[in-house]
Amino acid sequence: MRTLGLRVWIWTAVAVVGAVLVATPALGQGSAPSSSTGIAYSIQLQDPIDPATQKWVSSALDDAASQHAQLAIIRLDTPGGLSDSMRTIIQDMYAAPMPVVVYVSPNGARAGSAGAYITEAGDVAAMAPVTNIGSATPIAIGPNGESQDLSRKIKNDAAAGMRALAQDHGRNAQLAQLLVTQAKNLTAKEALNDNLIDVIAPSQEALLQKLDGFQVQGPKKQVLHTSGLQIQNHDMPFQYQVLEVLVNPNVAYLLILVGILGLIVEAFSPGLIAPGTIGIISLLLGLYGSFQLPVSLAGVLLLVAGILMIIGEAHLPTHGILGASGIAAIIASGFLLYPTNTSAVEISPVVVVIVGLILGGGLALVVRKAVQARRRPKRTGWEEMVGLIGEVREPLDPVGQIFVQGALWRADVAGANGDGRALERGVRVRVESVEGLTLHVSPVGAEEPSELSRVGS
Repeated sequence: MRTLGLRVWIWTAVAVVGAVLVATPALGQGSAPSSSTGIAYSIQLQDPIDPATQKWVSSALDDAASQHAQLAIIRLDTPGGLSDSMRTIIQDMYAAPMPVVVYVSPNGARAGSAGAYITEAGDVAAMAPVTNIGSATPIAIGPNGESQDLSRKIKNDAAAGMRALAQDHGRNAQLAQLLVTQAKNLTAKEALNDNLIDVIAPSQEALLQKLDGFQVQGPKKQVLHTSGLQIQNHDMPFQYQVLEVLVNPNVAYLLILVGILGLIVEAFSPGLIAPGTIGIISLLLGLYGSFQLPVSLAGVLLLVAGILMIIGEAHLPTHGILGASGIAAIIASGFLLYPTNTSAVEISPVVVVIVGLILGGGLALVVRKAVQARRRPKRTGWEEMVGLIGEVREPLDPVGQIFVQGALWRADVAGANGDGRALERGVRVRVESVEGLTLHVSPVGAEEPSELSRVGS
């Protein structure tokens, strides 16, 4: 009986311990409602703000929504970029169903110009400790009164937009406006102390820990539960990296000039194929990149005028004036073609001058040589033989051989020009006509200029 009672007590103790071990995780889960499983979709945005990065962010946010991500994180490091692309990114952020955290990182990163707007548009604005934000003033357009008025309008519009973004998310709207009107720049600590951002975190993992229980303000007002979220890092795919290259104004300008040069070479020298093929591909790629960028009419007209002047130089005796003017117009078109109004996405003066000189000069040379070749007499078929000067190698009595255009030909004296006499070896003759493989020739008088002779040796 004692043994039976001891066994009962042992089995009872084991059952109680087992029940406690099984129940403990469940109790722990029930007491921590902020702990969750889900996705924090992290998007790389570490390039200038342009059509390529805008398309990438839009696609990534759509993918995050399709995966039902609880949170989207934009890892931002940019000097700024195009205002149109910036506005589209902000619209996509507002349209995303999940809260979007803009995290300026890693250490050493910056949210400059357009990047400052994107940061303030985030449902949560976060920065790594050693980062900065600001310098969001639009670039001035020009010195004259009318341009200054337009510049003031643009600056006022930009300041109002920045103020609205900060105010909408419960941040310091007046300080946000100073980023535009005074090009103010702040460190992460300064921005946090002045309520321009919400969080400072050294890593994404630390960021999620700090955001657990954070109250989002603005159109997506809610309390975040970020503990336990799995971070999925997504860097820019190859297709958008290629697009990033094509929308670079320097690359687009170079591709357009190479394309035009190739097509002109093919037009003046039909049948080469390679210049035309390369030209078409380059021109299409250059135009695609250009269509993504702001393009000025003045730049297009200067480019067209420059090409026409170079072609005109080959046809008109202007002693290089038209050609030099054409090259100058092509270079000027490079400076005016893409008015991006931002230093983050602009064409390099060095590239414009070097490319303009090399390709413009090459275009002028190719066109001149092609026009000169077209003006030469045709040298195809039997007709090319008529009028050539040759030398008798076997006496024409009445039939013999002459040497003309690098070969020996059967020949006889044409009609009455021979006067019934044979032509001896060494006599110079002119081809009057061709009949089959026989050349009808006549003797060349002493008055004939020697430069007409093309006698081979």
